[in-house]
Amino acid sequence: MLLTSLGLTLLLANSVAGQSIEGLGVSGGRGPRGGIGDDAHPVRRPQALITDAKIPIAPNTTRQLAPGPAPRLVLHNRTLSTCDNRRAVLIDSSTGGAQQEMLGFGHAWTGSTVSVLDSLDDDVFVQVMRDLFGQEGNNMNFMRHTIGSSDLDGNQYSYDDNGPSFNQGEPDLELANFDLGPHGRAMAKMIARMGDVKGDVFLFGSPWSYPGWMKHNNLFIAPNLNEGSYSNIMNNSFNTKYIPQAIQYFTKYVDAFRDHGVTVNGLTLMNEPLNAQGGYPCMFLDAADEAAILAQGLGEEMHNRGVKVMAYDHNTDQPMYPLRVAQGAPEYTDMAAWHCYQGSVANYSVIQDFHYAYPDKLQFMTECSNYLPEAGSDNWSVAQNFIPPVRYGASGATMWVMATDPDFGPHSPYGGCAGCLGSIIVNSSTTYTKTNDYFMVGQFSRFIRRGAVNYKVLEGVEGTTYDPNWFDLIAVKNPDMGWAVVFMNNLGSDQDVVLSFTAGGFEWEGTIPNATVVTWLLPSDQIVGQSGVLPQASGTAVSGTGTGEGRICSTTSSVASSSSAPPTSMLEPVPHTTHTIAADGRSSGVA
Repeated sequence: MLLTSLGLTLLLANSVAGQSIEGLGVSGGRGPRGGIGDDAHPVRRPQALITDAKIPIAPNTTRQLAPGPAPRLVLHNRTLSTCDNRRAVLIDSSTGGAQQEMLGFGHAWTGSTVSVLDSLDDDVFVQVMRDLFGQEGNNMNFMRHTIGSSDLDGNQYSYDDNGPSFNQGEPDLELANFDLGPHGRAMAKMIARMGDVKGDVFLFGSPWSYPGWMKHNNLFIAPNLNEGSYSNIMNNSFNTKYIPQAIQYFTKYVDAFRDHGVTVNGLTLMNEPLNAQGGYPCMFLDAADEAAILAQGLGEEMHNRGVKVMAYDHNTDQPMYPLRVAQGAPEYTDMAAWHCYQGSVANYSVIQDFHYAYPDKLQFMTECSNYLPEAGSDNWSVAQNFIPPVRYGASGATMWVMATDPDFGPHSPYGGCAGCLGSIIVNSSTTYTKTNDYFMVGQFSRFIRRGAVNYKVLEGVEGTTYDPNWFDLIAVKNPDMGWAVVFMNNLGSDQDVVLSFTAGGFEWEGTIPNATVVTWLLPSDQIVGQSGVLPQASGTAVSGTGTGEGRICSTTSSVASSSSAPPTSMLEPVPHTTHTIAADGRSSGVA
């Protein structure tokens, strides 16, 4: 039965706040490849990293992961004078404020990604992999990939089509014709090379469709097929008589990727299981059928292989779907996955609702895309779909399509996203561009370590995703016991912030510029205590009692709207916005 309101209330009252990532089949991310904030690389001085929301019209015209004025310690023996118009941010740093552990942030491997990265010269490919996964790059460690083709793939296929096309094959009851095929093998081999750069990535797979013969497929061929039309698949849904074959299909896929040196850590049974439009790489999969596939053998097979199962993998407007899966296969439903495409904005509070019902199951935002962004406009897509999910209880997030060509492809001829922006645009065999999305993802993946703990934000958020102006943030304590606090300021003016914690410790203050995403890296109280009062940050106006350690006041003027650009004097060079690799292998061009 579904939960009654009384039962949900009791679960809310008795639920345990924290959720652990222990046992996910990946390393803890705290070794030499973990990055700043892990046990081996503690934060020793406060830092601020800024990415402007504005999509640059030309290189080097906006801040992109650029150092900014560092936050400073608050000293209580001075007057507030002209600096008392501050935004108070309060974090519940008590045991009761500790929420979920963080797994990571990243992107999606798609057919388009494999195709365009494979076109790069090898030394350029090595560089882009370092930019994406290296500790000096975006350090991504939570990645999705497509099982078979998706809409971001120029070739439509499954791993067992057994016929002339991906929707016209004959039943293969023994899966004798299972084969990754040339495109599947290319993806597996490229993902294996990701491991050469970063060895602790959590990788999960999602199919856009099962083989066509596993579906209720009444095929209708349009009479004008040769005039640009295409086959229309009606009743595009899973046929439950093929549950045994579906179990074999996923099992063979995990084993085949392992044979290519790729460990699959997680799985969703269907990308967007409520999407069944004809002529599109998709398939309807009812929640009861998803639970049945797990309960009748797939759950056990996956757990025997160390693979965690994520329920749902679709929009937040149908929150009962993952609950139904978890009720039908509770021991095999490890996680829940959510997408952002609920109208104009997603309602991520459903993550909190699911947590009340299943406090031990992790959750993630597994897909959102930035559609046809325009140069000169503000881009909040990553921040709007990374910060709220984490604040409501998600342990990580992935954006859609990691890399494309300049025409947002290759993509399916049958439909799909013809304008989804990736982190990387491959321009030629020797050049690629890092987009604004690349730097926005980096605000999270570079500084929030695996095993970090998210804490409740009690004060400081203003507005919601439904409002035109909005100030939001998340605060996580990294394994080094320091803090990574990610702010999003879309209020229309610079915000002077004072950050404090309920369980004591030091207070910090600084300015979050308008129309930016800013990450503060704060050293642990122990390191601050050992080093004493930190020096005054440059570029700030100070007021106080003459000690030289007053609070920060913004020296920049507030701007009229969130689309205004920052002053030119505050801009910092954007390193390697576009790489041109010379014949000798050295990077040239934009520096």
